[in-house]
Amino acid sequence: MNLHFVDTWYLVALADPSDSHHRQAKQLDRSVEGLFLTHDAVLTELLTYFSSGGRNSRAQAAALVYNILQRSDYQVERGSDLFAAALALYSQRPDKEYSLVDCMSMTLMRERGITHVLTNDHHFRQEGFTVINE
Repeated sequence: MNLHFVDTWYLVALADPSDSHHRQAKQLDRSVEGLFLTHDAVLTELLTYFSSGGRNSRAQAAALVYNILQRSDYQVERGSDLFAAALALYSQRPDKEYSLVDCMSMTLMRERGITHVLTNDHHFRQEGFTVINE
């Protein structure tokens, strides 16, 4: 079964009808099959994105995260070992603009042998991953 990594871009676009990529994310949601992997820092970014949107936005974002945590087709990696490994990648790429969360995602993808990522972030292409955004 296919295993895809889920980046913050995808979750934000999926959850926010006003996002310019919402339609694209909804299409991906209907067409991409398999298992999905993400990590707690991606979920933290998602919650941060919606944190200033008012009570309704915060409630919807929290509900989405709770749903992801309970779904059998999603795995959410947690832990500080990932942080240390990602910090090493971050420091090895001074010429890039990767966020630490991106480095955590890339590190986890390499550890799990995942090559495909649901994102619009070109940084993943720079590291040799296949970006799925259409």
